[in-house]
Amino acid sequence: MFLTHEALTELTGLKKPKLQRAWLTRNGYRFDVRADGRPAVLVSQVEARQHVRVDSAAEPNWDALR
Repeated sequence: MFLTHEALTELTGLKKPKLQRAWLTRNGYRFDVRADGRPAVLVSQVEARQHVRVDSAAEPNWDALR
């Protein structure tokens, strides 16, 4: 399943496909380009990236307090 156009606009903060593609590239997202020029980003990729951020921040580094 791919992000909707609205979800992609929300993720990137941009409406134009060319600018969305540039943002996605700069931020390390993989995507395909549809025939109409819009980027196609898998929902699972976005979810996986969000999961990694949450997991890495979930447990404090207690050793840093010593």
